[in-house]
Amino acid sequence: MAKPISEFFKELDFPLNNIRWSWGAQNEHGILLRTWQDEFVSRPRLKVEVLGLNVDYAELDSPGLGERVRHVEELWAGGIPGYTVIAEAVSISAARRTIKSYRNDVVFPIQQIIADDAGRLAALLLTPISVGSLDEHVKTHRVLGNDTPLPVDRMPERAMAARENYQTRLPRMREILIETARHRGKVRYGDLMDQLDYVRYQLQHAMNKIGHECVDKHEPLLTALIVYKETGQCADGFAAEFGVTDSEGERERCYQFWKQASMPVHIEPALPEPDPSDPMFERERRFTQTEVRVQQSAFRQKVFLACDGCCVVTGCDVPEALEAAHLFGRDWRLGHNEASDGILLRRDLHAMYDAGLLMISENGIVTVDDAVRHAYGDFDGRVVRMPFQSASAA
Repeated sequence: MAKPISEFFKELDFPLNNIRWSWGAQNEHGILLRTWQDEFVSRPRLKVEVLGLNVDYAELDSPGLGERVRHVEELWAGGIPGYTVIAEAVSISAARRTIKSYRNDVVFPIQQIIADDAGRLAALLLTPISVGSLDEHVKTHRVLGNDTPLPVDRMPERAMAARENYQTRLPRMREILIETARHRGKVRYGDLMDQLDYVRYQLQHAMNKIGHECVDKHEPLLTALIVYKETGQCADGFAAEFGVTDSEGERERCYQFWKQASMPVHIEPALPEPDPSDPMFERERRFTQTEVRVQQSAFRQKVFLACDGCCVVTGCDVPEALEAAHLFGRDWRLGHNEASDGILLRRDLHAMYDAGLLMISENGIVTVDDAVRHAYGDFDGRVVRMPFQSASAA
């Protein structure tokens, strides 16, 4: 494989939202998916699975599933350019697939998304085009839309649950908007969908619920802070739903209201009193004296102690060089702040981990992305003990 597929997507102007878990990308022109060679057929016509009902990949536990559902929903509705890159897996039976190779000379235009009799959502494909002609092709190509709603009964069980239980994320959405108001900011529709694992219709319902909740509480409309990337303005539906035509004025009211509003202070449970005679005491004090985020000092302390004050990959024990990293899939905003939610990493490895350039499996196996292998290749394949594992499991 000449280059990581993330670099290939970026060169095509479809940068992945996250190079570790994204299954495709969307830009202002359209959508480019990554699909698998073993799920591709050429007869009786070109077709590839884009979302299976009974797929058992471990990666379905990743945020990539929510993003893929949103991409499929957009393509099902049609009217936008859609393409896919075909990749070959190292092992089609692996719990978490990795890419062995991919077609870097062509992409396949998507003609239409269909629901087949086998219980899968698949893309009907057109003759592949060279990557050099993609910029021109997107100007005229459009995916055919479907007249019926997306058949949610075809969705994997986890995706179904995410769609049906979107209301459980409403408090988190309100928290994001309040924090945005306090910083006099805006939040884009796409970014909000990614943060909350929402698809488009879920976000619309959530916006309406939160907006009406603001009305009931006699607050400015927090949903005025949600804007399009291209225009920086609210969707037309905002004015239609709430009768507010001056969205800029409503945003300013939000800024002023939440600047003045007082919020209850969250008090962390008391931690055990440190023992100054313990050799770890001074190193722990040095590590936890700088708070990265509100409420995070306790998390840092828990992770530091769980990892014996050492980077799990390198063994580095210099407190100033260490950071408590949230494990993939954990979110401090959702209360994932226990020792089992994090690992201790050297500062540069933490940056690599968050960027998806250095990965650690649940079994503690380190994988280094090709893009940084020249500098960090010595760590590839290293087995580390995760803090929630027993010593015998390492």
